Amino acid sequence: MNIQLYILRLYFKLVSLFAPKFAGAKAFKLFQKVRIKKIRKREEDFYNKANHFIVVLNKEDINCYELGASNSDIVFLLHGWESNAGSLSKFAFQLAENNYRVISFDLPGHAKYNSNYTNLAECKNAFTNIIEFIKPKKPFSVLSHSFGSAVSAYTLSNLNYKINKLVFLTSPNSMLEIFTDFKKLIGLPSTAFSYLLEKADLLANEKIKNFSIDEKLKHFTFSKLLLIHDEYDKIIPFKNSKEIQSLHEADSVLIKHKKIGHYKMLWNQIVIDETLHFLKK
Repeated sequence: MNIQLYILRLYFKLVSLFAPKFAGAKAFKLFQKVRIKKIRKREEDFYNKANHFIVVLNKEDINCYELGASNSDIVFLLHGWESNAGSLSKFAFQLAENNYRVISFDLPGHAKYNSNYTNLAECKNAFTNIIEFIKPKKPFSVLSHSFGSAVSAYTLSNLNYKINKLVFLTSPNSMLEIFTDFKKLIGLPSTAFSYLLEKADLLANEKIKNFSIDEKLKHFTFSKLLLIHDEYDKIIPFKNSKEIQSLHEADSVLIKHKKIGHYKMLWNQIVIDETLHFLKK
C-alpha cells in the first residue's frame, strides 16, 4: 500500500467516527474526481484532423468532434473514464473511411475542461444534449469504451430513439459493485458509505442498488449489441460483459479476447475489424 492511500484510509476512518455524513459526502466528491492525463501523441492526430464544434451546456460547453460525410449513417463514440475522445481515434478514422459519420466528444470533467469532476448523471446530460443537437433523422449506432458504455446505456434508456447497433468495448454492469469497490479501496466505514449512496441515489434519481447496465438496455430499442472484452481485463472484470450478454442473449454477441488489455484494445486492428464487420452486417 502506498503512503497516499494509507493516509486516505486513515482520514476516512477517523472522520467517519465523529462525522459519518460528512465523510460520506467527502468520499462521494472524491469518487467524482477525474485524474486528467496528458493526451498521448497518437491521440493528438484526431484533434488536429476532426471538425470541432461546441454544444452549449449550463456548467461548461462540451467539446465535440466530427469526421465523415454529413449524410452518412451516424456512429456516436464515447470514451472511458480518465480518457479523451482521441483514445478512440483509430476507430473514428476507419469508420469515416467506411462511409460513416462519426460524432465524438470529450466527456465532462475530462481532457481540456476547466472542471475535473464529473459523474454518470452529468455525462448522461451531455450526451443527451449532443444527440438533440445533431437531431438524427434515422436510427444511429453507438460505440463506447468502458465507463462510456455505462453513459451510453443510461442516456439511451431515458430517450425515445431507435438505435441501430451498439458496441461496448468493455462495460461495467452493477453500479453498486463499482461503489462497493471504491468503499473497499478507501476503507470507508459502512455508516459513511450509506450516506455516500444516499447522495448517489439523489443524483441519479433512482436507487444505485438497482442500477445496472443490463437493466438499462431493456428500456430502449436497439437491433444488436456487440460486447468485446479481454478475459483478463484488470480494470473492468470480464464477468461484467458476460452478465450483460447472458440477460440479452437474443440480441447480443460477446467476443472474448486474451491479452488485448483494457486501453490497448482501442488500437487493436482485430478489434476494429470485428467492430466494422458487426456494424456493416
